[in-house]
Amino acid sequence: MAQVVADASCLIHLDRIGQLGLLERLFGEVVVPPAVAREVEPAGLELPAWVHVQALAAPVPPVAAARTLGAGETEAIALARELGARIILDDLAARRLARELRLELVGTAALLYMAKARGLVPAVRPLLDALLATGFRLSPAIYREVLAAAGEGA
Repeated sequence: MAQVVADASCLIHLDRIGQLGLLERLFGEVVVPPAVAREVEPAGLELPAWVHVQALAAPVPPVAAARTLGAGETEAIALARELGARIILDDLAARRLARELRLELVGTAALLYMAKARGLVPAVRPLLDALLATGFRLSPAIYREVLAAAGEGA
């Protein structure tokens, strides 16, 4: 399984809908930087053993530090870059930077599609709807795109 770095949003919202374990089933282990570990604490999320906190080996690169991203997003991007890992991000500005840096990127909604494609969940729509009910922000276009890819129509 490929190494993956996650931002706090994915961890918090999957936990809120009772699906945090999908990350382990999809990737085996998840790596987060210290800032993400700090960000999930106020949400009441205790990181499971398969989520590893890893400090950055070098300072955050200027290209990431210059952006107006949260500390978790900034460190997650820097760590994914250091490790050559896939990154799970949902914030639009953070996703833009990750694309500029040519990082392999996936969002939380796409993870649900991946879970269905691997037979880990029977349907994506109820999970997307549950995510939205937690305050997760997802554009209507992405919602429809993920449902169409999952064969669940719009």
